[in-house]
Amino acid sequence: MKCWVIDTNVVVSGLLSANGPCARILEAVLEGRVKLVYDARILAEYRDVLCRPRLKLKPAQVMHFLETLGGQMSVVPELLASVGPDLDDLVFVEAALAVLDRTIVTGNLADFPNEILNGARILTPVQALAELSR
Repeated sequence: MKCWVIDTNVVVSGLLSANGPCARILEAVLEGRVKLVYDARILAEYRDVLCRPRLKLKPAQVMHFLETLGGQMSVVPELLASVGPDLDDLVFVEAALAVLDRTIVTGNLADFPNEILNGARILTPVQALAELSR
């Protein structure tokens, strides 16, 4: 089973549109083909972003997603030196480095320049789906 960190933008896109690669990534999590890796900071970001009124997500949909995390993989990663354009994205790298797969699925490749990856790898949702179909 894949153990991947899933960036918030993928979660939001997957919940906003039932079709498309991001929704299929979330389906893979629900089906048990992917274990979603997160830490307390990522969970807090998910809660904050998914509850933003401008997204117009249904509260029941958000609660269902957040409840799903109980069966996923919570980690306590080692902290890295602060580098990169957006330090909020470093938490995703730290969580990815806490598991063997060392993978982040994101739609925002620019948020994860090589200097912050420390050996983690980045997949777009389309690349992640291709890997799941192998």
